[in-house]
Amino acid sequence: MINKNTLRTRILLFLAIVITLNFLFNRFFLRLDFTGDTQYTLSQATNNILTDLDEPVTVTAYFSENLPPQIEKVKQDFEDVLAEYDQRSRGNVVYEFINPNESEATEQQAQQEGIAPQIVNVRESDQFTQQRVYLGAKLQYGEQTEVIPGISSRATMEYELSKAIKKISAKSHPKIGFIKGHNEANLASMTQVKTALEVLYQPTEVALSDSALNSYKTLVLVNPKDSFSQADFSRLDAYMQNGGGLLVAFNRVDMDFTTASGNEVTTGLEAWL
Repeated sequence: MINKNTLRTRILLFLAIVITLNFLFNRFFLRLDFTGDTQYTLSQATNNILTDLDEPVTVTAYFSENLPPQIEKVKQDFEDVLAEYDQRSRGNVVYEFINPNESEATEQQAQQEGIAPQIVNVRESDQFTQQRVYLGAKLQYGEQTEVIPGISSRATMEYELSKAIKKISAKSHPKIGFIKGHNEANLASMTQVKTALEVLYQPTEVALSDSALNSYKTLVLVNPKDSFSQADFSRLDAYMQNGGGLLVAFNRVDMDFTTASGNEVTTGLEAWL
């Protein structure tokens, strides 16, 4: 049997452990991740972005209060992620939460920052009502700002946040040139590519005759239909010999799926490659 002194000692030891753990969890943000896909573990890319920060990033999160349970979880997840970003960056991610529904002034502030309200259905007393909510954030790094207008799930939260931080904290944005002049796919038709590249680069269209061709980090050639001249190939050779990168994506067949037939596309690239 356990005597009173042993029992008292064990109780005191247990309380000491609980108090110590409570202190540590409040002093240092810690989250154990037991999910199969480690969805609560920051990626190495995010860790690199955070450790490279030279000054604080200020995150102003505009989230409504009294949200439905499924949306309240998004808010809690975002707060947890920000706390982890703050720790991993050694205090270089500073954040605050503002309730735009608190007053007309705060609602106008959120909208002026580029965060529009969303309408969600809420069930109350066996009936559905609509609630006007805000779920966005503004990031500032020095004079640079970026807005995340809508935060919808934990799955995309880290990507959106890290992308925004990288975009405003990058020291330089090298140019990526999309070659034009041979009936290529234009940059305006590739909106997803353009949006993704703009995080770290300056995507723009460029002709091979451009005298500043070597100022581009990489050239991109997408689906040309017209022939290249020997002068074009000479310029590409010289560009790559100077250390430039080249991405080529093109079709050898122009397919007509309505007739299940196609025509061969000959531009001269096939032999040059």
